[in-house]
Amino acid sequence: MDNLLCLTSTGSTNDDAWQLALKGAGHGFGIIADTQLAGKGRLGKDWVSPAQTGLYCSIVVRPNLPFTEFPKLTLTAGLALCSAVEKLLPGIPFGLKWPNDLYCNRKKCGGILTESSSPNCPDEESFVVVGIGLNVNTPLAAFPLELQQKATSFRIQSGKVFDILGLYHKIHDSLLDHVRIHETHGFDHILQEWRKRDLLFGKEMQWVTRDKKVITACGMGPDANGQLLARDNSGRVYEILSGDVQLADTGN
Repeated sequence: MDNLLCLTSTGSTNDDAWQLALKGAGHGFGIIADTQLAGKGRLGKDWVSPAQTGLYCSIVVRPNLPFTEFPKLTLTAGLALCSAVEKLLPGIPFGLKWPNDLYCNRKKCGGILTESSSPNCPDEESFVVVGIGLNVNTPLAAFPLELQQKATSFRIQSGKVFDILGLYHKIHDSLLDHVRIHETHGFDHILQEWRKRDLLFGKEMQWVTRDKKVITACGMGPDANGQLLARDNSGRVYEILSGDVQLADTGN
């Protein structure tokens, strides 16, 4: 298939997709690997990629949007992912944790890493790489011990084994559809649907500031720019641009 590169193993599908995007890979081009040796998560974290059990892929998108909209595509991609798996596993509760995590029954089952071209890149050459890691057929024993209480997979939740390549195509199509919605109807349409799946809204949550201070506040959901808002007991409202936000009662 011309718009999909399938690999047995690679360092990071995001790194591969980035290089191919620089060489002109088109909108919707994807890379999928059976395993990653150096899978990447947000904030420099590793993404554990047990061989042949998960979906590890990256998709190049070239949105007809100004560069200022590119950061919001993380939420657009999250909504696309959640919408696709909700159809695949009806009746199983999924939700989104700002800015990029997919949860199932309060345990993490997927994550997204978006990386964009330089703001100095000409509009016709600009792109965003959307990396997706999803625990699909992963048995509990395949997770490191420190993750076994926090992570889950489709197989654990449903008892079923899934066709990973078929799942990729559903998510790929959902991503391109939601990027098109973002382009045509604006981010507000995406945001309204994202908020319906917001796991942090109305919940006590914590994060660590740059000066190492732990803040506890109640989630108010993302604003029109995709920043997370939270209000503490004194009424102060925080705008969270980035960081590792966790539910105060669970550490997730």
